[in-house]
Amino acid sequence: MVARVLQGVGVGALMVAALSLLLALNLNLGSFTPSPASAEISCSSSRRSPLTTVEEDALGRVKPSGDDYFGTAGEELINEMKADNMEKNLRYLTSQGHMAGTKQDLEQAEYLKKLWLEQGLDQVFLQPYTVQLSHPDLSKPNKVYLMDDEGQVKFTSSILEDPLDGVDYDDSIPPAFLAFSPAGTIVTNELVYVNYGLYEDFEAVEAAGIKVKGRLVIAKFGQGFRGDKVQNAERFNASGIIIYTDPSDYHPDLEQGGAAYPNSFWLPESGIQRGSIVWHDGDPTTPLYPALDGMYRVPDEQTDTPRIPAHTLSYNDARKLLVNIGGEEVPPAWRGGLNITYRMGPQLVRPGWTVKLEVHNIKHLVPTYNVIGVIHGSEEPDRYVIYGNHRDSWTFGSCDPSSATAVQMEMVRAYGQLLRNGWRPRRSMVFGSWGAGEYGFFGPWEWVEEYLKVFEMRAVAHLNVDLAIIGTYNMLISATPLLHKIIKEATKRTPAPDPSLGYTTLWEHWSQRLRAASPDLLDYNLASLSEHSPFYQHIGVPTSYMVWEINFEEYNWSDYPLYHTTYEDFDAVKNILDPEFRYHLAIGRLWALMGIGLADAKILPMDPDDETVMLRKMVADLKAEYGDTLQEKGISLAHLDTVVNRFDEVAKTFITHVNNLTDVPLLLARQLNDQLLLLEKCYTNEAGSYLRPHVKNLMFGTSNFNQYEGWLAPGVRDALWEATHCQESCDHHWQVVQHQLSLLQYVINSAVLTMKDIRYI
Repeated sequence: MVARVLQGVGVGALMVAALSLLLALNLNLGSFTPSPASAEISCSSSRRSPLTTVEEDALGRVKPSGDDYFGTAGEELINEMKADNMEKNLRYLTSQGHMAGTKQDLEQAEYLKKLWLEQGLDQVFLQPYTVQLSHPDLSKPNKVYLMDDEGQVKFTSSILEDPLDGVDYDDSIPPAFLAFSPAGTIVTNELVYVNYGLYEDFEAVEAAGIKVKGRLVIAKFGQGFRGDKVQNAERFNASGIIIYTDPSDYHPDLEQGGAAYPNSFWLPESGIQRGSIVWHDGDPTTPLYPALDGMYRVPDEQTDTPRIPAHTLSYNDARKLLVNIGGEEVPPAWRGGLNITYRMGPQLVRPGWTVKLEVHNIKHLVPTYNVIGVIHGSEEPDRYVIYGNHRDSWTFGSCDPSSATAVQMEMVRAYGQLLRNGWRPRRSMVFGSWGAGEYGFFGPWEWVEEYLKVFEMRAVAHLNVDLAIIGTYNMLISATPLLHKIIKEATKRTPAPDPSLGYTTLWEHWSQRLRAASPDLLDYNLASLSEHSPFYQHIGVPTSYMVWEINFEEYNWSDYPLYHTTYEDFDAVKNILDPEFRYHLAIGRLWALMGIGLADAKILPMDPDDETVMLRKMVADLKAEYGDTLQEKGISLAHLDTVVNRFDEVAKTFITHVNNLTDVPLLLARQLNDQLLLLEKCYTNEAGSYLRPHVKNLMFGTSNFNQYEGWLAPGVRDALWEATHCQESCDHHWQVVQHQLSLLQYVINSAVLTMKDIRYI
């Protein structure tokens, strides 16, 4: 069987494959040459099967084989990682604020570079990109004022939180701002309350007879991405928007006298959430190409960034505005947690009184730095398993992102120790500490854009942990289907964080405990939550995202309460969330095992059957939500069913073929792995998704109205939303639906051809 497959490959393909095995890591880094011992292993292993025999390296380590995807090195990695080291790492990372584009951020990047070199990675370097960032003007902080009928200021919003220890914050902590809000001043006697600022909230306001056009609006944080709230305000032609942290989400027992941080995890009344409001990720001035020196910069007025002023308030400050809004009471479901009467507006209660919003943000081009560390693979150095975590934070960032950065640092140390002990993976491993992640994933987007063609062909997977922990009840894991197998197997090998709960392995904890955040165990809801977005949305790389979450049946919150405030400090993690860093250690071990399985197994531990499950769910969801409507319009999903059935057939044939192999020479392994590696990359299309051409993945994407919500078939869903909301002359919209369905069918068929036996294409 093996010989027949190799005959089908052809001499030219064999030469290309053989040459590719000699390629060194192509990241402007130089090369790695296998030692004589590792070269000997490569030759002898071509006669041994990773599926049926035990393979050892030169030092006697068992390599991954059969049902063991991790080998001896996996156990060594688990034992090497230490919770105490993660705690020390977090203490360092949270010693000061480190917003992107600041000296503190660069200091941490340089520290990581030095540390990773000392710990034994083959290569470590800083990769700068000059991007447009938005910072507050320290000489003119952003503020909201309430003024009486004589123009006297009766209230001014705070620019910083009240320090818990009474000591003023240093210059590493920025005053209140929303990044990429344009500078501007609004003075008005009208203020409209729009609940969470969701699209349907604005629709409800207008349906109640209150026009938003030309008026200042105020919305609650939560239930979606803050940038979508700003975009919705623009869609309805508001003049500006104020967003605040209502205690209904951030301190629900406030009015009952409940304690706030540091005596609980709830947000103190002066807490101010910072954050970016861009909805198009990556540097705004270099769309679809990297922000390198000499690149053309799109003028600011042509960038896809917000056009109306936006600002953030604490709930203590928001109260001063909300009590002055007149008009009808809001619906009961729209009431917040303040002990006031919530009203719709638009008029203020006191005649002649006005609200003044002043934003003085500055946009400028500044460098941001990715720290890239590399372990060169021994046999396939041009295949990359990528670990990702952004490094920058708005303030101290103990949860976001430093809990994950602290884990990543310990994982790198453990891998360095394995290298010192003589271990080396088959494929290369890349560790990315991304710069300017908080602004819109700038660091990874620019990196992916620069190395676009390299990673389109050679990236195996991107394993992302943005923040390791916001609770300790259970894990939320989202991933594209090809990573489902390795995630499940890795959780079965990872020790449970707290055996006193009755669980031995992380698998038992994760699979048996309530998962209110993710009932289906694994989902595809990657959305634009984090730095994984360019990898799966732009080039189709198999991607995962995971975090320790709360019990959502016990708590009802949208963001964790201290999110992006100065209260998100080291003590919040050490004293409340994870005092012994057990949960940090558990997610770190899982993260490490996933990578070692993908980098060291001879045949990639990916199951195309998991892809079939996703495809059938995607079609079933479209039928359930739009089937009757599509039938009325004469649009059939039968062809989509047919191509999914074809994929099911070729996937089963592929799996049967692999399972029947008794010997896998290196070139055959390369062929089989490339079929798996390219499978999800088939879902990308150069034209991009309908309405959002920068999103190239036609299978996995985000809601057009909430970047935190993932959609399967985003282009089709965008078209269906427009068609079903069309009021007149709708034929064109339904033609667009048909076009998008055809493109979806086309990319699935591409996946079919990729999985087929090369002899029968």
